Amino acid sequence: MVIYGWLGDVSVGGLFVGGLVPGVILGGSLMAMIVVLSYRMSMPLQPRKPLAEMFHLSKRALLSLMTPLIIVGGIWSGIFTPTESGAMASLYAIFLGMVVYKDVGWKDLLDVFRNTIEFSAIILFIISIAGLYGWLLVRLQIPLMLAESVVHITTNTTLLLLMLMVFFLIIGCFMSVIESVLIFTPIMVPMVKVLGIDPLFFGVMMVISLSVGVITPPFGNVLYVLVGITGQTFEQVVRAHIPFLIPILVAIMLLIFFPGLVTFLPQYISG
Repeated sequence: MVIYGWLGDVSVGGLFVGGLVPGVILGGSLMAMIVVLSYRMSMPLQPRKPLAEMFHLSKRALLSLMTPLIIVGGIWSGIFTPTESGAMASLYAIFLGMVVYKDVGWKDLLDVFRNTIEFSAIILFIISIAGLYGWLLVRLQIPLMLAESVVHITTNTTLLLLMLMVFFLIIGCFMSVIESVLIFTPIMVPMVKVLGIDPLFFGVMMVISLSVGVITPPFGNVLYVLVGITGQTFEQVVRAHIPFLIPILVAIMLLIFFPGLVTFLPQYISG
């Protein structure tokens, strides 16, 4: 979201706020699918935890759950910029890990810093190249030509968004979300602006559609993680997760048919 907002000149805070309702819809639809599957599959039953234990676990997790609240709340309220909110959330996470939970030592912290520096250097280098790439695209008027070509196919924005959804779903199977956002944002954002599509809505739809790729073959990273955790074969894991693609695709199409689900909250907060 942050990279899309930076490249597409779209409010990062607006993107975070716009993603709240889609996140709830996705979460609710996946929970509904789990309930349906629980009646059709033999699943082990676990005894209900005592209320005292549930309260203790919730209390321990409460401080960690404040981290995303610092990020989103800081941006919403205008107290922090997106960069500052990330820095404050990082300091808060370090405080929790080293002082409150005491799970992180100085050596662990140095390893975290080293990995963060390496990853950030790679991303910043890619972003710098993407900036030049976007400038060249605009100078060559490629987004405008692409928009004109799309208009010749259809002038129906809903149909166009459905086509782009399928495109992003396919791209997500072979490329990471960050790479895809870096490559396609400079092309797509000027095009959707010409076609009258809200770039904030488009960004949320684009990122969600690309993210489906992490659970789809052949390069779905999450699938390989599940193979290692469950001890099942790759084919078994793929077959098991296919039903969960249905609510995800339904949720994305719901956003396409009703874009106000994404845009109404940012518009309400911004006044």
